[in-house]
Amino acid sequence: MSENTSEALPPAVLWKRLLAIVYDSLIYMALAMAYTALVLFLQVQIGGEPAPGERASMGTLGFLGLVFFLSSFCSFCWRAKGGQTLGMKAWRLILVNEEGKKPSWGQCYLRCLLAPIVFGLGGIGYFYALIDKDSRTLHDMFTQTRMLQLPKSQ
Repeated sequence: MSENTSEALPPAVLWKRLLAIVYDSLIYMALAMAYTALVLFLQVQIGGEPAPGERASMGTLGFLGLVFFLSSFCSFCWRAKGGQTLGMKAWRLILVNEEGKKPSWGQCYLRCLLAPIVFGLGGIGYFYALIDKDSRTLHDMFTQTRMLQLPKSQ
C-alpha cells in the first residue's frame, strides 16, 4: 500500500475493531491450547508424570513462551500478511505505521503487549478511540500505528 493510499483511507471505527478481536480470539485460543498441550506433553516426556494430586503446570517459562508465541503469530500477520489478521480481513481493517507503511517488528510486538493491558484496565485504552479525532486507541498512540478501514472493493 502506498503512502497516498493509506492517507485516503478512513480510520477504523471501534466496534469493527472489537469484532475483529472477537474473531481473532478464537484463533488465539486454539493456538494457545495447542501450545499448552505441546509444552505439557514435553514436560511429561522429560520430567515424568506429576505427583498424585498435583496439577500439571506450564510454569513461568512456559507462560512467557506462550506470550511470545501468540505475539509472534500476530506480528507475523501484521508484517508478512499485508497488515491484517484473519479477523481484520473479515472486517476490512489494516494496520499501518504513521507513514502508512507496514509497522516494524518492534511496533508489532509492543502493540501485542500493550493491547491486553489497555483492555484489562476496564477497556479505557480502547474507549479512548471514541474521543480521539483519528479514532486511535492508546496502544495505537504508544506504538505510532494506525488501524484503517479498507474499502469494500479490497
